[in-house]
Amino acid sequence: MEKRVISGLCMMAFIACNGLAAKVNTERHITVGDTERKYVLYVPDNVRENPPLVISLHGAAGHDTDRSPFRTSVADSEGCIVVYPQGLDQFFPVFGGYIPGWNASGKVNEEMEFFKAIIKAVDDEYDIDLNRVYCCGFSNGGMMTYANTSAAADIFAAFASISGFPLNEFHQHTVGERPVPFLHIHGKQDDFVKYSCMPVIRDNMVARNGCNPVPEVTVVNGRYTRSDYTTGDGGFPYVYYEIDDMGHNDYTDKTDEGNSAQTMWNFMSRYTLNDQCDKTLKWRLNIDAEGFDPSLHNWKVSNGGTIFRYGISKKENNADNNVYPSLQFNEGNYRLMFESKGTDGNKIQIQLKDLNDNSIILNMIGEVGKPVVMPFSVDKYSEYKITIVKDNAEDKFTSLAIHSAETPAEALNCEFTDADPDTNIHK
Repeated sequence: MEKRVISGLCMMAFIACNGLAAKVNTERHITVGDTERKYVLYVPDNVRENPPLVISLHGAAGHDTDRSPFRTSVADSEGCIVVYPQGLDQFFPVFGGYIPGWNASGKVNEEMEFFKAIIKAVDDEYDIDLNRVYCCGFSNGGMMTYANTSAAADIFAAFASISGFPLNEFHQHTVGERPVPFLHIHGKQDDFVKYSCMPVIRDNMVARNGCNPVPEVTVVNGRYTRSDYTTGDGGFPYVYYEIDDMGHNDYTDKTDEGNSAQTMWNFMSRYTLNDQCDKTLKWRLNIDAEGFDPSLHNWKVSNGGTIFRYGISKKENNADNNVYPSLQFNEGNYRLMFESKGTDGNKIQIQLKDLNDNSIILNMIGEVGKPVVMPFSVDKYSEYKITIVKDNAEDKFTSLAIHSAETPAEALNCEFTDADPDTNIHK
């Protein structure tokens, strides 16, 4: 602590006397556990007091010296500190061997310890604003950025990814401590981390953040389509840029700012860890929201619009990057809540089935026109399929959400059922 105070005072005194701090642009080494790791530290000469920090993650086969995807020119203009960590060798089947990258599993692992050690080292030297630490990444670094929304949502205030999302051996593990502000940029011509798979990632994040599922869309011909999924109660927004004529790249000049790194900064810097949110919110998506067609968002809709299903089992199929729709929950207690309007006395059945072992963790019927609470518990992390069966297609949800609970919740206006929605027994 004494070293940190002295260092911070010295830096402030230098700024006060000289108007500028000395620029730092150097590779540092740090021991994490028994492993020596390294990162490039970039401190602009106009670094502000109590500065924010951006951790920028390179892609597979990349290096800290790539300074990707966040550009030092943005740090120069904004007065923030940037760190470019170096990934360890990882096995990538697509490359047929080990190359530098990130263990982007979404679980707390050695990467979290590395990032924490970097943040502490930079904080000791520059007294950074720990509520304004941000994470962005390219390709496999973007996968790690998504993973950090699960494993390190209490460390990073906001996130941005370009050309990267969870896939293959680094599968979606998108459950975390809280909803997260997230910006994603992807090229429409990217056939490596496939643009065609992005709708699944987008839909999962929109539901996780509790966003309005109907975006505000801006189209600039020849440049981009930007979809702003605005925040709902207790959540954060998800912003998605689809870039015209862009392949698998770590930079584009076709965003609003004409600089994807600046776009990342302008988005991330709006948020701090002190921003209020509902940490119990785990999934919220009203399938009956005006303007939302669930059949266009990986839901299977049948029986005249009375049966809705979301979630499929993992397939060993690199054609789709093993990106598939599912709900995901960690161990704990939960409550599924909905309100609806329609014919009083009608019923809505909801089932949650584990995609790994086909066990059923929730199978209840609730009443239309009344607030419904359906409690369930999960004993380990897994992925789930949700099936919804309505008595009548004219019965509409006005809200539908899943929240975590410290203790098992009480059921309200619903009852357990043995009916199998896959065969539509209760109909």
